[in-house]
Order: sequence, then C-alpha cells, then structure tokens
Amino acid sequence: MKKILIVGCGHMGSALLNAWMDLKSYSFTVVDPFNYNELKKKYSKKKIQFFDKKLNQSQIKDFDIIIFAIKPQVAKKVVSEYQNFEFKKNCVIASIVAGKKISFFKKNIKNAIQIVRVMPNMPALINEGVSCFVSNKNFSKNNKKIIDDLFIKVGKIIWLQNEIEIDKATAISGSGPGYVFTLIDAFEKASQQIGFSKSISREIVLSTILGSAKLMEKTKKEPSDLANSIAVKGGTTEAGIKVLKKNNINQIMYNTFLSAYKRAFKLGKK
Repeated sequence: MKKILIVGCGHMGSALLNAWMDLKSYSFTVVDPFNYNELKKKYSKKKIQFFDKKLNQSQIKDFDIIIFAIKPQVAKKVVSEYQNFEFKKNCVIASIVAGKKISFFKKNIKNAIQIVRVMPNMPALINEGVSCFVSNKNFSKNNKKIIDDLFIKVGKIIWLQNEIEIDKATAISGSGPGYVFTLIDAFEKASQQIGFSKSISREIVLSTILGSAKLMEKTKKEPSDLANSIAVKGGTTEAGIKVLKKNNINQIMYNTFLSAYKRAFKLGKK
C-alpha cells in the first residue's frame, strides 16, 4: 500500500482527498493546522490520519508521495519545515502551489529528488477538472504512471514540456474557471436587464453554455466555424457578435491571460 501525505487541505487538497480516499491501494495522512478540527469531523468515518503540525523524521520516511497543496504566500515557511528530512527512496514531491518552480523545492528541500508540479483546476471538485504537469529530469516512468493514475480521477491530464508552459496553464486552465464564472455572471445580469427573472436567467444561460461546449466537443469543429454557422447575415447572432468584436473580445481575453501569467511568474520569484 502506498502512503500519501497532503500538506494543506483547503479547496484543492480536499478535492483530491475526496477523489482518492476510497482507493484501496493508498493510505492518506493530512497536515493542516488551520482546518484540522473541521477536517477531522468531516472525515471521521474514513481511515485518514490528521495532524495539526508538521510530522517528524520517523513519520516522514514512510511516505511515497508528499503533496504540497498550500498558498504561494506561505510556501517558503511551510516547505522549509521539510528541508532536512530524509525521504523514502523514489519519494515524489508534488506541488500544486501556483508559481513556485521546481528549483524552489530543490532549494528548500535538500533531499527532494523526484519533483512534479501540478496545476489542477476547480472542476476537480466534481472530477471534471484538467490537471497540467511538468517534472524534473529525475522523474521516473513508474512515478509518472502513479501520478497519472491518481489525477485521472479528477479529470483530464496533460503533461507539458517546461515550467514556462505550466505558468501559462495556470493563467488559462487554473484561473480559467474564474473567468468562465465571471462571464456567466455577466450573461445572467444582462439577461435580467432585458427582463428575465434571476431563476430563468440561470436556467437559460447555464444550459446555453453547457450545450455549446458539448456541441463543440462532439462535432470537433472550430469555435469560429460554429459561430459563423449561427451568425446568419442580417440576423440576431451576427448583430451580437459584431458588438463583441467591436469591443475587441480577443484582446480582452489575451490581456486577461497575460495578466494572470505575469502574476504566476511574479509569485514564483518570491
């Protein structure tokens, strides 16, 4: 049985724990001083160990995978607590800390050999996420398979070539659900402004967005081609799309991604 330690169990850490906790070939331990009491109560019927402070050397040496699921603002303080530990041979140090590079973990955990950065996103909460990965050169094929098997439980998996790409993925897939929810909010508010109730707006907007995404996935057509097939000359869709293009929707999205990417890059330097 492989042993997994999750350091930090907020939204994403708990999403992973929920997806994995019934896997018979794994056991789970969680360190989280902030959510300790709440987590113990929530998972009281599960065979999961919880601690409100860091573990000691005798405990650490048994883990096959150690996952840091913490905020970048506290990463230096938390990760440094593991600086001098000896780890199990082939132990994986996995990070879902936005912006923090592999070199950060090598610097702050001297015995970290096999390191992987993971960027899952919020739909992992319902096993519909996308997780992007990049590892150091020492990462074994066997550990890659183990990580694949775990994260496929929460959605799609995509391995990237380098850390620049994972910072970009952070800006797109990691932050992307936030942009989508903001867009949905704008859809709903606009539909209410033209006279629909909040409940009707929610039903219309959510069904429209979900249906459109599924149509694109099923047909495998380009989004621009699908848009053009609806935008009949002189029709309602064409009129609406003209407004989006006039306000430079493509540039708005580029600026959005670029701003988030720059922030991820900046967090990595701290």
